[in-house]
Amino acid sequence: MNINNTKSFIGHCMGAAGALELAGNLPSFDDLIVHPTINVDELDPQCALPGLVSTSRGRQKRVDAILNNSFGMLGINSALIIIRHRT
Repeated sequence: MNINNTKSFIGHCMGAAGALELAGNLPSFDDLIVHPTINVDELDPQCALPGLVSTSRGRQKRVDAILNNSFGMLGINSALIIIRHRT
């Protein structure tokens, strides 16, 4: 499992943040690339997570699901799971 932060690229776009983050992650189903979290110069060891993509993009063998969490101001929160459809 890989973890990234799209908001590091786009900033906080208020109500549009969740949709923009999802749009940034959906291409992973086709190109198998998980973009990194940018602007992480020194990661606190207590915040280090296994699978955190923080320095360069990660290429995967397969991407079957995307979990997009958005936690915004004033309680604008959502979690969406997108699963690859197999034909």
